[in-house]
Amino acid sequence: GEGFMQTSRQTKRSALGVVAAGLVAMAAATGLSNEALAEDSRLDQVVERDQLVVATFTTAPPFCFTDENGELVGFDIDIARLMAKALLGDENKVEFIGVTSEGRWPAVLSGRADFGIASTTVYADRAQRVAFTRPYIDSSISILVRDDSGIESLDDLNSPDYTLANISNPQMAARAEQFVPEANLITFDTVSSSFLAVQSGQAHAMQMDTPVLNWYAASNEGLRVLPENLANIQGNAIFMKPGDFTWWLYLDTIVQEMTQGSLYTEYSAIYNKWFGRNPPPSRWYNAPQ
Repeated sequence: GEGFMQTSRQTKRSALGVVAAGLVAMAAATGLSNEALAEDSRLDQVVERDQLVVATFTTAPPFCFTDENGELVGFDIDIARLMAKALLGDENKVEFIGVTSEGRWPAVLSGRADFGIASTTVYADRAQRVAFTRPYIDSSISILVRDDSGIESLDDLNSPDYTLANISNPQMAARAEQFVPEANLITFDTVSSSFLAVQSGQAHAMQMDTPVLNWYAASNEGLRVLPENLANIQGNAIFMKPGDFTWWLYLDTIVQEMTQGSLYTEYSAIYNKWFGRNPPPSRWYNAPQ
């Protein structure tokens, strides 16, 4: 209950001691060395620092972007603040580091950021580079088009007469090759640059996460999202440097509590704020729809 949100630092450290004791017991069974267990987890470091450092995008509405006042806002930003409140008792105890699509990986692998939350879909090849929590939101991939383009379907877009804006990552390139191999491709480092290409007429369409494109279509005249999806339902997840089981377990547990447990009410309010609807029903509680 409320006590979870107001846990003292001393109590947190006591809880960490319980986790450490469990890991020691596990070590006896798995052969983990005492030296490996003696190393501080990132969880210890964050609690001692009394601040989270989070890598995120700055140009990917409605997840993480800079508003007209120069403030970093979005669904991902609010989720990170909720996690700071859960861990440190204050949603403002978080520093955000702006990264590009490719720059998000070294930000966590180098230890510069404690974790990343940046509209990031889980893929098998990405899981070889970073560790993921369970998804904190479901998504898919769609195509945004200009109304004046005459594009009504993927078949229409699959023509050298049209240009598709992509973000620089291998999954987008592979989907473009699969679904619209005849279309011209233009690649950008940020979501906002891709959108500006469509808005200005440099591109006729763009490929991106469905919630992002729905946001753009709802916020701008003359744009719409094609009904076809380019992928099955996928999960966006928090990512971090692999190898720190204690830190991963804590973050994964908090995601579970947000999506189906003690933090669901706060999570649901954030979801409704950015998407205008309630999230899927919590597994353990009766969530209104």
